[in-house]
Amino acid sequence: MLSTKKIIILVAATSVFFIAVMLGTQYLAKKRALEALPVNTKMGGDFILPSTQGAGQDGGQGKLDTSTLRGKVVLLNFGFTSCPDVCPLVLARLKQVLKELGEDAAGAQVVFVSFDPERDSLPNLTAYVQHFDPRIIGATGSDAEIATVAAQYGVVYIKEKSDSASGYNFAHSDYIYLLDKQGRLRKLYANDAKTTEISADVRLLQSEGSLF
Repeated sequence: MLSTKKIIILVAATSVFFIAVMLGTQYLAKKRALEALPVNTKMGGDFILPSTQGAGQDGGQGKLDTSTLRGKVVLLNFGFTSCPDVCPLVLARLKQVLKELGEDAAGAQVVFVSFDPERDSLPNLTAYVQHFDPRIIGATGSDAEIATVAAQYGVVYIKEKSDSASGYNFAHSDYIYLLDKQGRLRKLYANDAKTTEISADVRLLQSEGSLF
């Protein structure tokens, strides 16, 4: 018959074994999940644009330098405030992602870049992004500046004549770009990606570098 001391040792050893197995399983699962988010070396990169940071009704502006967002996971999208359908839906989804993240949203940043500077003044852009969530940063710039940034991310936008008051609209791609804490592009989300998938990926990249 086993003594009480031996039983305690056996129970402790068994507990340690199962904890080790559990932690090992969690580590492998995280490793596999991160491997599904490879660094995209062909697209992306930092940029500096006039932004809604510090922009007021007087037309004042701040600059968004994406290199200052190091340490945060960034969700980047391109569009324009007069967009009748796609852009509002994308920003509504990004608002939901921030809601799902809860306290973890402090370690994330949503950025919306407008390629319509003619209509999207910084005060207008500020009002637009704050309608969805005041934590969202809006940015724009000259046509040349925006074209440069769009080329970095493979964004397609084509100006088209329309019946709108301004007489034009844009046909454009609508991807959401996931950038890790080092500013590297890790994933593109199409318009059918679930918000729960996006928020889970954000949390995963927030924990990158730690074991669990």
